[in-house]
Amino acid sequence: MPPPEPGRSGEPQQPPSPSGGKTGFGSALLAALVWAGVNLILTIAIIGPPPSAEAAGAYTFGLLVPVLLAALITWAIARRRDWAFWQLVLLALPFYLIIRVLLGGATAAGA
Repeated sequence: MPPPEPGRSGEPQQPPSPSGGKTGFGSALLAALVWAGVNLILTIAIIGPPPSAEAAGAYTFGLLVPVLLAALITWAIARRRDWAFWQLVLLALPFYLIIRVLLGGATAAGA
């Protein structure tokens, strides 16, 4: 009797990760973008729509630096192994919030 073929034991085989078991920067960036989207939606829901397209663009562009920095920190922590996306989203949250508050305070102070 021949030995059973791999994957024929009745258990579903998971396909190999395309990233080779490591978390890429793109995944970390998407995880940080989730919080930028939440930030944008909450701001519009609480304050209302921006008064002009220029103000909307300036606000949205202001989210770019916190997203990139939070994604970089998240990726630096998670890059050595394959993390689930929800774990990356939770990992990115404190970094995004801290950077957003620090940069918002620096902007308000005129720095």
